[in-house]
Amino acid sequence: MQCGEAAIRAHSIQNRQTISLLENDNHVIAWQPRFSQAGPDVALRKVGRNEASTFSGFCGQHDTALFRPLDTKPLDVGDQEQLFLLAYRAISFELHAIMTGVMQLQTLYAARIDRGVDVADESSPAGQKSVEQMLLSWATWRYRFEYYDQPMLSGTHGDVVHDIITFDGQAPCLAASSFITVKDVPVADNLAGVAINILPVSASRTVAVFSCARQHQASVRTALDRVFEAVGDTQKYELSKLVLSRISNVLFSPAHLATWRPGKAEKIVAAFVGTVSTQQDVGDDVDFMLF
Repeated sequence: MQCGEAAIRAHSIQNRQTISLLENDNHVIAWQPRFSQAGPDVALRKVGRNEASTFSGFCGQHDTALFRPLDTKPLDVGDQEQLFLLAYRAISFELHAIMTGVMQLQTLYAARIDRGVDVADESSPAGQKSVEQMLLSWATWRYRFEYYDQPMLSGTHGDVVHDIITFDGQAPCLAASSFITVKDVPVADNLAGVAINILPVSASRTVAVFSCARQHQASVRTALDRVFEAVGDTQKYELSKLVLSRISNVLFSPAHLATWRPGKAEKIVAAFVGTVSTQQDVGDDVDFMLF
């Protein structure tokens, strides 16, 4: 957080080893917002692989040094250092997104005050939302600092544990990376959360890695029991609903989306946008299967 070098746009989902398995003609498909006078429009759109899933979280030197063990060799789910770094990158991406959102909300709130819509010394929904996001930003940074930054600085992988689901015989269709909370806690307490990475690792294998502090593992497993306790296609379906409900940093294979029946993409877009506006998870629908 104290580095004075300029941040670069680095991949949160590894380009050479993961995106290369999804891309078609150097493009993947991702959630992309567009803004106009009619309002925001979010849809699944093509994006160049070099721009996909990037964020300005680290300078070039730190990004290279931190993630070299992850970026320079294939993912080995038995390698604790790689799994730790995979989770660290996911949390850093989410922290950056929250901090960016805080700045945007605060700018909008200040503009409302300037226009006389809100009064600076009085409570308002816009002001409350800005403060809520500031507190979430602080809590997320504190979580990363305690469970990832401090262990990394001491040369260890801390007390982070990983649950891994392997899908054999699964062609590359999507990749996702995020950090989510699994239960509400007071801001003064530590978040209970989990870093989730879903990655194709070969032409016929995809893995899902769930990383959390050991003390939160029971809470994570309980919150995500529908995923952990399912098997086969049902497990893929439950994981798909989790992705639609809680994760926006997702990349899809254009070739895979081309196999979807007419109307499926539109239904998925509507469900995803609905989770953003209502803060509610998606329900059951066979078309929500993303694999």
